[in-house]
Amino acid sequence: MSDSKFNSVVVLDAIPEGELNTARRLKGDLQDIACYDANGLQVRYWRLKERNDLKSCITSILVEIEQNHLIPWFHLDGHGLADENGFVFAGGSSCSWQQFKDIITPINVATNMNLIVILSTCFGGSFTRALETTDRAPVLGLIGPTKEVTAGEVDKAFPSFYKTLFDSLSLKKALNALDKETHSGLYYRTTAQNFFYDVWANYKTNLCTQKALENRAKQMRKKLEEQKILPLPSVDQIIGGLRSEESHLFEKYRDFYFMYDLDGNNKKRFPVTYEVAESYATNR
Repeated sequence: MSDSKFNSVVVLDAIPEGELNTARRLKGDLQDIACYDANGLQVRYWRLKERNDLKSCITSILVEIEQNHLIPWFHLDGHGLADENGFVFAGGSSCSWQQFKDIITPINVATNMNLIVILSTCFGGSFTRALETTDRAPVLGLIGPTKEVTAGEVDKAFPSFYKTLFDSLSLKKALNALDKETHSGLYYRTTAQNFFYDVWANYKTNLCTQKALENRAKQMRKKLEEQKILPLPSVDQIIGGLRSEESHLFEKYRDFYFMYDLDGNNKKRFPVTYEVAESYATNR
């Protein structure tokens, strides 16, 4: 996560009217930091009453990325859904994490894997439910709570996080400051690389045992039989094919997810390998 390069923080304000607006207060804190501690830091603020506001924000930020070399982080402040599957706009309509992911992914693509998203919403860490390693990575890094958070907790935690970040220029120290101001383990954090390895480990655990492979192979054989494919391979032959193709598919998804095709330097930034993934899955 510390690999991120950025020069701006975009505050996304989905706090309903009449409530303590921690997003506006954060904007003011960041503007002070930009004036006194972080020369060159640019602060952007967007009021999100409905989904079109978020889409307008993304369109505007993409123009700034292209024309003004803006490299943003996003900080979303609002209420999380009770089912942990998204958040609520200030106007009352909801946005699922899947929808949010689809809307923000172009920012991570445009900034070449430099977008860190901070979700100070209840259950913001559940954003990972929307991530798929077969897609482009929507973020370089994610920070979000694993449970409900109060406005007071948010108002206390993030000024300390950002002040420490820009005073020390260390994300690790900033995360330590965040943890110090909150309950232990409240804020989940992950990186695109860690997430990719975790998904692979889950895939190996749940879908690549001998029994799981046999079940998959039987289902595939049944479909081939229905399609009248001849000669019809045996279950063992299908399992052999699955195993032999595994490393190739890993590399295919890895290259797309980490955008190797868009920038060759990403191979050095994210040296993710099949061998390391297999070791991680075995030893996790």
